[in-house]
Amino acid sequence: MISRLTSPQAVKRALTLVLSLSLFPVVSALSGCSDSQVNVKADSALVSTKATEGSHEPIWPNDDPSIPDGKGIYEKQNCASCHGADGKPLEGKSKIDFSDKAWARKQKPVEQYDFITFGKKAGEAVEHPVVRDKLRPSEIWNLVFYVRSLSTPPLTDAEIAELDPVFGANCAVCHGKKGYGNGPLMKANTLQPLPANFQSFPRFYDRDDETLWDHIANGIKWEGMPNFLGKEDRRNKAKFDEPYIWRMVGYIRHFHESNKTEIATREAAKKEAAEEAKSH
Repeated sequence: MISRLTSPQAVKRALTLVLSLSLFPVVSALSGCSDSQVNVKADSALVSTKATEGSHEPIWPNDDPSIPDGKGIYEKQNCASCHGADGKPLEGKSKIDFSDKAWARKQKPVEQYDFITFGKKAGEAVEHPVVRDKLRPSEIWNLVFYVRSLSTPPLTDAEIAELDPVFGANCAVCHGKKGYGNGPLMKANTLQPLPANFQSFPRFYDRDDETLWDHIANGIKWEGMPNFLGKEDRRNKAKFDEPYIWRMVGYIRHFHESNKTEIATREAAKKEAAEEAKSH
């Protein structure tokens, strides 16, 4: 008798009975057995716009954003009708001057992405239309970096080639020749914290250019990043004064932006991969 009562089936039946009895008053109350009524607000009051408009978490691009492709989007979306063809705002249309270096150097790419994607509603300090339903995330990133280029054009291939040996002699030992943070000093994992990976979108799209300049010029205390302001690389004839460090900021940016179309960038990547495969 005891074994039957304590069997799993018996226990399950007993629990079901207890739950049914305990829930009966609640079900009765909700079904109208009492005089109290359940008041349901209008659907619109129950729906949170924050929940339905989508997450503000950025969707990172798969490839380096293309500045030339961003220019095409700028033109197609008629951004110039407010911001001007050269980034200088039209009177009464916008207060932001995209061509202003001082302003642009304080802007984080990820914040510009958020601003363009989700816009600013009427009544806020700044108004801007929403484009998340018109453009893919990759197109928005292209647009972001084109807007940034209106104040500081990207380095040309010739300028990048000129700075390659300077980066190689002073930075690549920690950050790696291609900026992945995998330089020779990382072979034994001796550096803590790890050197920055300039190819990391989440990290460097959350940095404005002023911050990058400060890190190169003044270093980062307790993190092993040396200061370069006032120093000189005689072999490569480079003097790290203020303007030259701004050029190095542009060089760091070239690791996560492109001065070529997406198609040209992919073709260049394929060619580079093929050449590396041959060398091994």
